[in-house]
Formats: sequence, C-alpha cells, structure tokens
Amino acid sequence: MTDTTAQSGASVFRLAYRSSTTMERENRPAELEEIFELSRRKNTDLGLSGALLVWDDTFVQVLEGDETTVRDLYATIVADPRHEDVVLIEAGTVDGRVFGHWSMAHVSDDEGADLPAARGDEAPDVPHAVPRLQDERQEMVLDLMREYANPDITPL
Repeated sequence: MTDTTAQSGASVFRLAYRSSTTMERENRPAELEEIFELSRRKNTDLGLSGALLVWDDTFVQVLEGDETTVRDLYATIVADPRHEDVVLIEAGTVDGRVFGHWSMAHVSDDEGADLPAARGDEAPDVPHAVPRLQDERQEMVLDLMREYANPDITPL
C-alpha cells in the first residue's frame, strides 16, 4: 500500500465507472497483473489513487485526483478495446480520498486482492490479502462499487 497523497482530507475529484471487459478469461489473470502493475506506477507518478473491482466480466473503477488528470485517464479507458459498455456512475469533487493508501487497489475475491469484493459473511471462505479497514467512507464507496458490479443495476 502506498499513500498517494499527504493531503488525504483535502477535496479531490472522484470519478467512478462500470464497464464490461473484452479480455478472454484464460488470459485475464496475466492481463490484469500487467494492468495493476502499470496503473500503480503511472498513478503514483500522476498523484492518482483509486480501486478497481473485478467481478466476472464486470469492472467497476474509482479514480481520485486532479480533475483534468482523472478525466484524461477516463477518456483513455473509454477508448481502450479491453472495455465495452462503459457507463459513468459518478464524477465530482468530494471531501478527501477514500483510497489514498492505494495508487490502485485490487478489489476482488481472488487470492491476493487488496480488498475483498464480497462482504464478510457473503464469502467466509475467501482469503483476503489485508484486513478490512475501519473507514466508513471507504466502506460506503466499496458498497456502491459492489452494487454497480451487478449489470442489472442502472447507475443514477
């Protein structure tokens, strides 16, 4: 975990989106490993933080940082052929980062994830890489990410 900002309580721009991945299942673990490695390096350099939830063929990602930088990255993601059906969930200024300790947290129920995609009792046998943080704002955002991972739910 890397703290991407010393000003974790300062206002920050946050953007969240949902997409479907076009990555083949058999290649997905290796591709995701590359994505996380590159994203963490670049996001640290750009002062971005965030989380990517991976659930079946659905991605839900939250990006936090400078508005122009976040919007530019989102435009790159929308144009990336590994994504389709990209839907903007939220974009706006918020009071502080909720993923300030991660340049890009991996949220899934795969072993090695930074944060679990399922909540406690929903997946009692899933190993988690780190203990759950007691951050109420982060839990609220993670709950929204989990909810929007369901393709039957339409963002407001």
